[in-house]
Amino acid sequence: MNTTWEPERFANLNRQLGECLELTAESPKVEELKQKLEELKPELASLLEYPAKNAQHRTALEKGTPTINGEQYKVSTDFVAEATKLSDFLEVDEDLAAALVHKAVGYEKRFELAAGESAVLLYFSEREAKLESLRTLFAGGASTGVDEGVRTVLEQHASEILSSTLKASSSMFPERVLAAINMLQARQTRVSAVLSGPSAEVPYQREVVEFVKTRIGEERKQLAMLLFVIMRDYQLNSGELLAVVAWLRSASVSDAATLRLAAGLLVALGTDEGSEQAEAAALDKVSHLVRDSAFLVRLNAAIIDEPWCDSGLKGVVWLQWALLALFGMKRSPGFDQLIGFREDRVEAIAEQAVRMGAYRCAADYLLGHRIDDAMEYELADEFTALQQQRADTASAVSPRYPHFDDVSEELQWQLERSMEAMLAAFIGRMSSLVRRMRYSEEDALYQAQQSAVYQTTQAEPARRDTEALFAWVTVLYTGRADAALRFWGHGEPDDRLAVFVRWGADCREQGMVRAYFGMLAALASGAQASVCAHEFMSGGGAGGHRQTVNQAPLCSWQALFGALDFYAGHLRPGEPDPLAAPPPEIPDAEVALLRAFLRLCRSVVQHSVVARTAIYDSTELGAMTTMFALLACVVP
Repeated sequence: MNTTWEPERFANLNRQLGECLELTAESPKVEELKQKLEELKPELASLLEYPAKNAQHRTALEKGTPTINGEQYKVSTDFVAEATKLSDFLEVDEDLAAALVHKAVGYEKRFELAAGESAVLLYFSEREAKLESLRTLFAGGASTGVDEGVRTVLEQHASEILSSTLKASSSMFPERVLAAINMLQARQTRVSAVLSGPSAEVPYQREVVEFVKTRIGEERKQLAMLLFVIMRDYQLNSGELLAVVAWLRSASVSDAATLRLAAGLLVALGTDEGSEQAEAAALDKVSHLVRDSAFLVRLNAAIIDEPWCDSGLKGVVWLQWALLALFGMKRSPGFDQLIGFREDRVEAIAEQAVRMGAYRCAADYLLGHRIDDAMEYELADEFTALQQQRADTASAVSPRYPHFDDVSEELQWQLERSMEAMLAAFIGRMSSLVRRMRYSEEDALYQAQQSAVYQTTQAEPARRDTEALFAWVTVLYTGRADAALRFWGHGEPDDRLAVFVRWGADCREQGMVRAYFGMLAALASGAQASVCAHEFMSGGGAGGHRQTVNQAPLCSWQALFGALDFYAGHLRPGEPDPLAAPPPEIPDAEVALLRAFLRLCRSVVQHSVVARTAIYDSTELGAMTTMFALLACVVP
């Protein structure tokens, strides 16, 4: 393996890649890029694998005659000590360490560090640039926004790297990415051990070693994001996709790499039908699976039959797999025979996925970047409902998922887009399951209330998966202007998502109603969406459609402002009377319900001048009179 080293090779390559994304294939700079990619392709394919320590090279270094970039040098004892220490710390070949120290001498003044410490910074700077170059290469090779000729050049080199193998291993590039993520985790643990040990054993300034520990963690996230781009834009082969599934089964959700790889797997298994292009891509995935029936069976077994560390993550992947299987059965004849089960089994898998905590993982983990302090406060009841979504075997409330504050805007967009597609596919393809689970929960909650009244024993707490589903929608769409127009039947009044909103209007159980209003508040974000929400509430939950006897009057401005007026009348203070009973208190469940309604009202009037004016001017609603009356009430 190559032991030469020059600074800024990959930093320059990444700059070249970025420039060429804006050019056409006729530009001479594109030809220069082709030559540079050809030159650096072996090193790009090797990822972060560098030559290990070598006894022969160690002996030459100790004698003061190392080989630096192919040329033998005579060096001082101080140089030998620095290069030896660097080789031990970075766990790399002595000739490579000597080359790093040799080049770092010119950076001592710039970094205000000794040559060995400057070498550490240069080493990790180039590793970062190499990973950025790979990501730019793979993304550019699949981008429709890049000139076709340039894209062809990038795609060719990306495909060659994807199919490359190394002499020491027969594994393909995506599998080497996973191996590098694991290797870096072990390396980070060793650096942490150095920092926690005796100060005399820390080889460099503590700040430099802390920097190394941080950079290793960043490299793991870079590698995971690189693999995400590959899974999004390229077709993994059977072994590679199975390797990703196996990695995620044993992964910890506290690992930032897990979030990125989970997002990648969901995209790889996604069957979005939101556009002709997306539907064509979904059909290609199914066709690929059908062509390799043995792989289809193995992938199904890897997802369904093997144990997972986190039940919620397992549930999300199960749900996405069920949606793919259902899509395959409807669009590819013989898919059910190949996979070994029919639609009823797919629905059972989806129901199990929900019971494992799929909604909770989707909302609280995959969309964790959207949850700030304000949302935590506003949606406290929704997150409580999500925590109650647990595996059937769990007896305690599920803990919250970790949230990461370093999710890039690109990944945020991809996560939200993936969750939108998954949610739309689930509601559209499995509406019968959604309805059945809700009605079953309403029966269980009614029985629980009866058990409390008659003081009888209930077998187990009633599940609240429908509330959790509404909470998933709420977290996904809160604050995203007009992102949820499909839910309002914008252009398609019979869209499954619009039907889903109207269907939820007849919820009766307080928790479901509260979660439903919270969802409507989120869906009302934006100028157009808020007008739709206003029309929906003005029509009593009919959304401009003719009401039926089954539609709930509760889902209307009249009923909800009437409730506020009722409470304002009962809580309004009278003349002081020391013998009078204390003012009545609103039950906690009703307080939560009113808060959700007020969030809906705030969202509508905030984004729509038309709705704000209509509500303000309505003598029937008496909105301003009721609001000011509430201000004078005693707050229990």
